[in-house]
Amino acid sequence: MVTLSNFEIALPPHRLSQEELKAWTLKRHLASAMLGGTETEETLTRYEKIFDRYAVKSALIGTRYFECPDITQDIVAEGEIYGVNAGSPKGSSIGQRTKFYSERANGVLENFYAESKPELSHIVHVTCTGYRSPSPAQMLVAKRGWGETVGVTHAYHMGCYAALPAIRIAEGLVSARVARDNTPSLPNRVDIVHTEMCGLHMNPAARTPEQIVVQSLFADGHVKYSVSPSGGEGLRVLAIKEAVLKDSDQDMSWAPEDWGLQMNLSREVPDKIRGIIGKFFQDMASEAALDPVALRRDAIFAIHPGGPKIIQAVQEAMEITEEQTIYSREVLRERGNMSSATLPHVWAKILATKPAKGTKIVSYAFGPGLTVFGAIFEVN
Repeated sequence: MVTLSNFEIALPPHRLSQEELKAWTLKRHLASAMLGGTETEETLTRYEKIFDRYAVKSALIGTRYFECPDITQDIVAEGEIYGVNAGSPKGSSIGQRTKFYSERANGVLENFYAESKPELSHIVHVTCTGYRSPSPAQMLVAKRGWGETVGVTHAYHMGCYAALPAIRIAEGLVSARVARDNTPSLPNRVDIVHTEMCGLHMNPAARTPEQIVVQSLFADGHVKYSVSPSGGEGLRVLAIKEAVLKDSDQDMSWAPEDWGLQMNLSREVPDKIRGIIGKFFQDMASEAALDPVALRRDAIFAIHPGGPKIIQAVQEAMEITEEQTIYSREVLRERGNMSSATLPHVWAKILATKPAKGTKIVSYAFGPGLTVFGAIFEVN
């Protein structure tokens, strides 16, 4: 078994309230709509009403953080990513967004490893919001001269559930070294680093209810944590489980377009999660050799807050209390949905409360597939 520890969070520099962000986004939607010169005042008023109806309410998300400084600018036609004008009604190209991502992600990695070389064997870099080869993790390792002793693996483009397969990868790396045991003097610690910038992938020309939900939900976030052989303080991994649901491939997708990465999200997702989560939980408890009744009653539930309806769907299907899901709701309210970085933020928040040793944490995340990922942890 392995343990998760040493959680370190890096918040992006620009923090705005949900109301400020909704106004900023609506302003760019309306500017994009008016570029064609055919929109009437009545049509623009209708857009405003649709936006107000479908955007995530500030009672559920209070603030979000972003890397892109455009989020603080009032002039719609200007901006590094979101200058909306006749030449770019959707904002800048995917190439420009990728360049911005790479520069900021490089800085995040540099700051996470600002000190001298840690006792480290591997870095697993996780993201679904920007890709470049060599990656920020590879560039860090090369720049610091660690390339002969620190490996790099990428866990990319899985979306919101990626923290759990990243842990599965890290568990395999740690366990393999323990099994070989031919270099016991070398460090056996895998760091997982998430650099997510969902805020780079809004499209001001996409004004459907689905896209309004997406653009008022997602945010940027970064986190680093370590996976090492069990023994120290942290979260010991008892079980990790995955299921890809049949006949659900159209319910969620994340695909590149000329302007950026496009999220599609079906209204059916909460109901499909509700339909499987009970059996999924039973199977996961069995894998961990735990009593499912006691686990359901006593555990903290760290649910990836893909949105308020996702948390509610799991809570109702599992027949657990709102108090058991409080940390997921708090992270959503304070930071929005940061894709794969969100669950580690929830785990860090739980550990910060100093839960009693032996406390069980049941964790879920969901993404394209539809994929359901889960884990059971125990506080060491």
